[in-house]
Amino acid sequence: MKRIKKIASLLLAMVMVFAMGVTAFAAEVSEGEETTSVTHTYEIYQIFTGDYADKVLSNIKWGANGTGEEGKAVDTAILDELEEITGETSDTAKLAVINKYADLEGNPLMTGSETTYTGLTPGYYLVKDQDGSLTGENVSYTLYVVQVVNDTLTFTPKADIPTPDKKIVEGENKVDTNEASIGDEVNYEITGTMPSRIDDYKTYYYMFTDTLSKGLTYKENSIKVTVNGVDVTNYFYKGVGAYDETKGTTIEVGILDIKALSLLTNPVVGAITKDTEVVLTYTATLNENAVIAGDGNPNDVKLSYSNDPNNSGDGSTNPPENPEKPTPTHPTGESPEIEVVTYTTELTILKTDEDKKFLPGVEFTLTGNGVNIVLVTEETFTEAADGKYWKLKDGTYTTTAPTIAEDGTDNSADYDSTETKYTKTTSVVAKGNGQTETKVVGTVQADGTVTFKGLGAGEYTITETKTLPGYNTIDPITFTLTFDAETKKFSSNNDKVTVGTDNTLDTSIVNQKGSLLPSTGGIGTTIFYVVGGILVIGAGILLVTKRRMKAQ
Repeated sequence: MKRIKKIASLLLAMVMVFAMGVTAFAAEVSEGEETTSVTHTYEIYQIFTGDYADKVLSNIKWGANGTGEEGKAVDTAILDELEEITGETSDTAKLAVINKYADLEGNPLMTGSETTYTGLTPGYYLVKDQDGSLTGENVSYTLYVVQVVNDTLTFTPKADIPTPDKKIVEGENKVDTNEASIGDEVNYEITGTMPSRIDDYKTYYYMFTDTLSKGLTYKENSIKVTVNGVDVTNYFYKGVGAYDETKGTTIEVGILDIKALSLLTNPVVGAITKDTEVVLTYTATLNENAVIAGDGNPNDVKLSYSNDPNNSGDGSTNPPENPEKPTPTHPTGESPEIEVVTYTTELTILKTDEDKKFLPGVEFTLTGNGVNIVLVTEETFTEAADGKYWKLKDGTYTTTAPTIAEDGTDNSADYDSTETKYTKTTSVVAKGNGQTETKVVGTVQADGTVTFKGLGAGEYTITETKTLPGYNTIDPITFTLTFDAETKKFSSNNDKVTVGTDNTLDTSIVNQKGSLLPSTGGIGTTIFYVVGGILVIGAGILLVTKRRMKAQ
């Protein structure tokens, strides 16, 4: 009788411990909880059976999934061993002992996706996720649940996962979207949390996978990792893939066992707890392959992590410095990708005269504190026997052939040469020197436009620095370009420079022809000559007349 009471007390204590653990687990509501859309497949194992009364199990025998012979009484030595793990022993330590007496390799008593099962034989049951049954993002296996039941098993498991968060750092601000000019640096900060039940794991794999789109170039040696605020960069694997002009760059930063950092004595990281944060920072540069406006230039990160506390290795050992890429041997889960985006835009100038005639060859200079490296489309003309262009004396080119005739239609005088032809090559040229204020020159093309690509927020001035003969030079146009992170839209404070629905800037500039001013001096000079001539003739006649009169 004393033995029965002792066993009953033992199992009741164990049930209370596990029930408390499960309840606490279920109550933990945080960003790290598994998404409710995940379907679990549970396996229920019957370790012991017995007589149940007032939450107490007596006359304990081996169950269908125990390691002993089903229906045979459990040896008192086993019950003594189970008694030793009551009290303050952790759930993980308790399960290490309990698992010794559960045959989890064989078929479970039953399988299902519900959390309530009825019609059971009174006994001692273990519930676990089916191995390999969880797939997809944000999934984690539940620590085994152990309960004493009468005829109904009800449990409330709550999977627990870490979460990543990513921001663009601009001074003291951390944002999800920003703007930049081509050539500008963009600083990133990724923060990863721990699962609230990190203590249930013996080792814990932790890996960030970051993808820079083609418009972003990783800045060499800019990766830094801190854990509990301590720099542990040297203990993390840092893999940077080769840049691809279509896919961008993949960066992997991780560690095989983050719990091992607690063993370091220099630096002292301290314990890895549910409150521990991993902070990864690095820098990239917006490059010449950047997407202009549109969907912008995204940067994505996901987190891979250990997700089965029941299968997490043998325990931590001292972590190596500058490790090779870690390969986990235990089950892992993966978070969904977190995305931040950098936007840049362009300015297109349409240059015409009052008759809407395009004015190729006009030169504009763009200056401003938002100018860094600017992409400008340029046309290059090269001499070629089969060319379709002729060069005019004003430096522009035309597809209209010169006319040489005697009927008054001869326009050959307008051409630099009536024999030399040219071919046209259009290319995008990167200009600028990346200083605080840069001058970038662009020439209006045959379609009447010149475009400056890769502009971020700032103050700009458009100056016409080369005007075609016969036209007046415009006054400089100054405008301020701003960016709204919420709407992801650019805006201008000058009505002459507008932002279209495609989030790019446009301005139309009309050159006025020079005025035909009245000429002065031409007719007056003629009159002076005529009057002067008359006076000279008159004076001569008067002189002759006086001499004749004097002779008489």
